[in-house]
Amino acid sequence: MYLTKLASVQLVLWNILEEYNQDPAAVFKKVRLDPQRMYQPGARHSLQKIAELWQEMENLIKDQCFGLTAATNWHPSHFGTLGYAMLVSKSLRITLERLIRFHRVISDASFADLYEDRAKGALVFTLKYRDEAPYLRGREDAALAWIMSALRVNFQGDLAPLSVELTHGRPDCGGRYYEFFQSPITFKAPSSGFALSLDVVDIVLPSGNEELASFNEQVMTQYINSLTDRTLVERVKNIIVEHLPSGDATVEKTASELHLSIRKLQRLLQQEGTTFIALLNEMRMDIAKQYVKDKKVNLTEVAFLLGFSELSTFSRSFKRWTGKSPIKYRQAA
Repeated sequence: MYLTKLASVQLVLWNILEEYNQDPAAVFKKVRLDPQRMYQPGARHSLQKIAELWQEMENLIKDQCFGLTAATNWHPSHFGTLGYAMLVSKSLRITLERLIRFHRVISDASFADLYEDRAKGALVFTLKYRDEAPYLRGREDAALAWIMSALRVNFQGDLAPLSVELTHGRPDCGGRYYEFFQSPITFKAPSSGFALSLDVVDIVLPSGNEELASFNEQVMTQYINSLTDRTLVERVKNIIVEHLPSGDATVEKTASELHLSIRKLQRLLQQEGTTFIALLNEMRMDIAKQYVKDKKVNLTEVAFLLGFSELSTFSRSFKRWTGKSPIKYRQAA
């Protein structure tokens, strides 16, 4: 199954890279991710590409505890409507329930479980990996750090979990985990997550706003339904856009990600009145027009983002599509 994640979430990673004096644009380019999609409402990246981005960050950043900095590098807008819906939840329990229930807004992958352990007087939140490989150390740390930071914003007071579990070993900077979570930490645990006291999870929060929460839930439900109802043509277009920068936007790759044979994909597209080549050219032309109009993006970069190896090849194609060279089109725009 072709699984995706909301592109704007990667702004958190962009901010972390900048904090560690890395060039985010170069990192995104290396893993063939188009940074411009982070600013397009509803745009999504494949989960495979997100995993590659995290791997590259692990390779680049020498601080083994860098994932914890997600706590200071996020904004609710990075997580779409869900980011705001969490912050107007009337209790910590509802905040976590809402995160799990509407996580599809952020990612197609299953995410976490939530259950009560009355013997320990705890509400336990645990990360689950049903649809993708277990997170790398930095990604696991970042997920828990962001969630704990959001809970603390809601709680508007001191909030420390009863316990925190991490699947990776204790790094040399291990003391920073205790400083951030303010609770006992278990490294090399069978699963990762945290437990909150039942004494605090149902306290009514001053930031709670049921009217806003209800409105946000309606918007999120509509968005999730739109993901489910996407036609084959829309899904093919999404895969094409994802793979254009790598030059891998082929019918073979698309059929593989949709778990279809090439012949069946071509037949289904014909039934929709189109072909793979027609969709590929349509998406290339549409995206090219958007980027060429943006004078902040140089034309060589545009060619790269569309999967062309040379600017001259892109220029010829663009003139064939529009009747103008990229420079003339930009000047007219």
